[in-house]
Amino acid sequence: MDAPPDVPPVVPPTPADLRDELIELEYRYLTESSFRSDELRDRIFQFYLLIVSTASAVIIGLVQFNQGDTNSPLPIDVGTFRWALGGLALVIGLIGVVMVPIFVRLRRVVIECLQGTVLLKRYTLNAVGEERFGDAFIWDDQTLPRDENYGSASFLLVLVFMTLDTVMLTLPLYLIFFELYRPLTALLATLLFFVPLLTGQVMLYRYSLWRQLTGALARNRFMDKCARLGMTIPPNFDPVIKKPLWRAFLVGGILFAILFVGLVLLDFFALPF
Repeated sequence: MDAPPDVPPVVPPTPADLRDELIELEYRYLTESSFRSDELRDRIFQFYLLIVSTASAVIIGLVQFNQGDTNSPLPIDVGTFRWALGGLALVIGLIGVVMVPIFVRLRRVVIECLQGTVLLKRYTLNAVGEERFGDAFIWDDQTLPRDENYGSASFLLVLVFMTLDTVMLTLPLYLIFFELYRPLTALLATLLFFVPLLTGQVMLYRYSLWRQLTGALARNRFMDKCARLGMTIPPNFDPVIKKPLWRAFLVGGILFAILFVGLVLLDFFALPF
């Protein structure tokens, strides 16, 4: 019989091997978590957009059906019909408001993942000791995002989401004003409630995001870890709150004033709109 082949001895991993493997796994986890957070955000938006589109199509179709055929074999009481449509829109709007905090948490997760990758890169840079190693990465301690800008794609998506739920919240008011005033007057009167509701949601979103990010920085001891790794964090790295809230309030106030003046002018000149 042939002799069994020699089995090579099992070499236990060295501490350096374990360190490198753990860093690789941690970096992969952070990048996958960031990707999954963005993916979940997009799915939530698509889900709510589908609900709003379906409800809007149903409401418009029922309104046309109720107004276009007075001899319908299915007579509908106008008052009950209006309350039913308004109630449906109100429930959908409240669902959207409840879902907005999910976007806050998902944005916090993305920023935390970016911060984690920067820490790993800096640790690797210190271990490698090569001067040009840090130039191979876009995100570092100087360019790391700390917050969310109003012009970012992430916030614009949330803004569209909040606009949709505000439309649903104010649709019952429009149905009421449409029976009392002229079409344009009813629209402007509804927008007088629409703008403060949307502005309030934006301000609440920014405040909640500020709290989440500030709490995450303290909980993760990010600044202490940066100092121990020799990273130079800009002095204004902490998330800001006053400026975003003031900008949202200012834009909402200007829009509200324009709508109010337009409504007053319509009433003053008694325009047939």
